[in-house]
Amino acid sequence: MSAAYNFKQIQKIPDANELIDITLSKTQRKTPTEIHANFKISRIRKFYMRKIKYMQEAVNEKLTGIVDGFPKLNDIHPFYADLMNILYDKDHYKLALGHVNKAKSIVDNVANDYVRLLKYADSLYRAKQLKRAALGRQCTLMKKLKSSLSYLEEVRKHLARLPQIDPNQRTLIVTGYPNVGKSSFMNNVTDANVDVQPYAFTTQSLYVGHTDYKYARWQVIDTPGILDHPLDERNTIEMQSITALAHLNACILYFIDISETCGYTIEQQISLFKNIKPLFQSKPLVIVLTKIDLVKYGELDKQTKDMIEKLAKEHNAYLIQMSNQSGDGISDVKQKACDILLDYRLTQKAKDPKKTEALMNRLHITQPKKRDNIDRPAIIPDTVKQGLKKTGPTIKDLQEEFGGAGNFYIPVEEHYQLEDEEWKFDRWPEFYLGKNVMDYYDPDIEEKLQKLEEEEDKLLKMESNENDLMEDEENSDGITYDDLKKALKEVRGKKAIFKLNHKLKKNLRARSKNKKLSDLEEHLEKKGIQVNKESLRQRVKQRKSIGDLEGNQDKLFNKALDSDGSEDDMMDVDDDKRVGRKRKRSMSMSDDYDEVDQVSGRGKSTKQSSGKKMRSLTPAQLKITASSKVRSMSKARREGSVPQPHPTRVVPEEQIRLAKKINKRFKHTLNINEADRHIPIKKPKHLYTGKRSNGKTDRR
Repeated sequence: MSAAYNFKQIQKIPDANELIDITLSKTQRKTPTEIHANFKISRIRKFYMRKIKYMQEAVNEKLTGIVDGFPKLNDIHPFYADLMNILYDKDHYKLALGHVNKAKSIVDNVANDYVRLLKYADSLYRAKQLKRAALGRQCTLMKKLKSSLSYLEEVRKHLARLPQIDPNQRTLIVTGYPNVGKSSFMNNVTDANVDVQPYAFTTQSLYVGHTDYKYARWQVIDTPGILDHPLDERNTIEMQSITALAHLNACILYFIDISETCGYTIEQQISLFKNIKPLFQSKPLVIVLTKIDLVKYGELDKQTKDMIEKLAKEHNAYLIQMSNQSGDGISDVKQKACDILLDYRLTQKAKDPKKTEALMNRLHITQPKKRDNIDRPAIIPDTVKQGLKKTGPTIKDLQEEFGGAGNFYIPVEEHYQLEDEEWKFDRWPEFYLGKNVMDYYDPDIEEKLQKLEEEEDKLLKMESNENDLMEDEENSDGITYDDLKKALKEVRGKKAIFKLNHKLKKNLRARSKNKKLSDLEEHLEKKGIQVNKESLRQRVKQRKSIGDLEGNQDKLFNKALDSDGSEDDMMDVDDDKRVGRKRKRSMSMSDDYDEVDQVSGRGKSTKQSSGKKMRSLTPAQLKITASSKVRSMSKARREGSVPQPHPTRVVPEEQIRLAKKINKRFKHTLNINEADRHIPIKKPKHLYTGKRSNGKTDRR
């Protein structure tokens, strides 16, 4: 696609306050910041003039980038110009850009006026006040751009979401009444994924998909449905379809639902075709009869058939049947549409006189004329003719004569050119480890090798006999040689397991151990520390883990639900006894709470009241309490009733602290842009360390 229509490249438009922060901070960073009253007045004037001029350049640069970044309606393709007029209203669009452009010229005039006034400043104070007034007026002008900048930012966002349609590419446009099968055809033919629903106006904007045909890339445009009413009464959704049909040189696929399940009769669909036929002038046209899986074309009455065929004949259109559900005719529609569009594009190029002249100038056919009747054969020197005399059959001739390649072989050694012809078939020396094997060759080497092999066989037999004897013999305990091997293997395996377990335990934390209170008292008394046993016991009772609290509540609720109404079956939970159990997740959202405040709806955490004993309730009350704390997974609400808010769950302080820590770490890096007022470092270390002695100025 052409880069001129890639609207995703438009940079983000800052709002008025961000624009002021960007320009002021840039002026502060890029210009000198130190001036004194005892300097020459010319130096003071230049200092503040530089500030004003730099601010003017920064504002001019940002506003120029905004104006130049947006497409100009007179320069882009008429399709995009008309589409932007429909979506954004070109009057508002031009006014916003004109407002920004006018502000740029006013900022330049303000800067020039105050630079002229600064020439007459006679003190640092007056020069500074003029600089302050100049920068203030420039910022005031930028504040007035608030509405224009916000409008342009919304336009930029919407432009970036528009489909990338290339007006010059091979294009198929699908159009027709709503809900006639346009989006389904788009999904079947292209790689697009358009939403398909059984109601009208599911597609509310243009969608683009791409497909391949004859090794070329084609774009298919799915348009919103069009209704049959005057052009002035059409809404923005329908006008997008009209714009695509009017401005793109494409093949038009007009869909007609012959089953009439779309809610419109065939006569209404034909009437719409006649209403928008000026948009089809001089363009290839295909009338597609859809949903033939519901109603066959042959099942239609003769009058309707004649009406459809007459419509196709009058407008020189192709008539094709298709079903998106069964897939019949989809490939035929695609093939026919692409073929007629290719022919149409070729004829359009041939009709263009400029292109024809450019091609004809590049073509030239040379037709030489005969000069005379003299025969002029090829000239071959005599020396060449003598050299061409045959001296005998070549190797290739011999090869073909004796069976061809693979059956005929000529030794390569025959072509060697050596001083002595007898050397041709000598054997090449064999080298091993850099030494010639023949130098170590012994005439009796084969006999010696045979003796060594016999000796080795004897030794191997003796060893095998000894192993057999050891296996047959048993120790006094009755352990065989195989048993010893198995035992050794088991010992080595256990040793490897111990090593692995040791490595795994190395990274684990030490588990907390449950110790008795009496052991703690004895330990403290041995050290000579006086212990108040009652207060110590009370502290131990109050320290409960979350798992213990959840376990206690689960026990109470289960006993309340299982009880048969007798108070004798209820038992208090002993706080001193700690039963080891796994923590499990409850279906209730309020497992960690003792009760819910009826006024505020807030749950009271068990952590706050873990030291208090639970009230003694009757079995009926316990049943009600337990059932109210368990939320139903599929609770139906009566029609017309107001939904009740669930009790809010208190977030633990540890989670809040962790969230603050994470936000503190990343809040400065998440949304970094030019308008941030963050100064990363005021005194960089590489500029403010080290001494500057005589002749050394490389440090600062």
